[in-house]
Amino acid sequence: MSRAVIAFDRLATLLLGLLLIVGGLAGIAWWRGDLGLSGPLNVDAVAKQTEQPWWPWVTGLVGAALVLLGLRWLAAHVITRGVGQVRLPGTGKAGRLTAQVNPVADAAATVLEGTEGVRSCRGTIQRDRGQLVARLRATIEPQADLREVAAAADGVATDLKKVLGRDDLHCLVTVHVARRPRNLARVT
Repeated sequence: MSRAVIAFDRLATLLLGLLLIVGGLAGIAWWRGDLGLSGPLNVDAVAKQTEQPWWPWVTGLVGAALVLLGLRWLAAHVITRGVGQVRLPGTGKAGRLTAQVNPVADAAATVLEGTEGVRSCRGTIQRDRGQLVARLRATIEPQADLREVAAAADGVATDLKKVLGRDDLHCLVTVHVARRPRNLARVT
């Protein structure tokens, strides 16, 4: 969620709260007779408007607009952590140097996957609480040498920082151990 969405939510909550308080106080004042209204309210004018031929169309359009507005509001609250591109060092006033991060993360995962004992690896680069984080998820064989895998993961993390030229890049490598060793092809 962006700061603008959070600010809008807080403002909308404040306004709705104030509207409910004023409405509640007006209801209490009307019930006590403090508003100077005597007898029941006359709603004949409103009832006549609802019988007009345009009323269902306007009601439907307003309802559809509210549904679309509600869907937009819900979509704004979906947490998106994915990063499409990052700004590279050397960016000046004359132009902007950027790099697509998904191919870089895929290449890092492929390099880690080439380590002996690593069955598979996937990589992404995300924003997590304002920080740029490279996440590599590796599945290793049960008999893999953890020191070798850890050294390879450290090397890949260092290379990622060098490739992107970002000192603020944090690397998180998650290692899952496979339950069974990979079945080798049978020779007949």
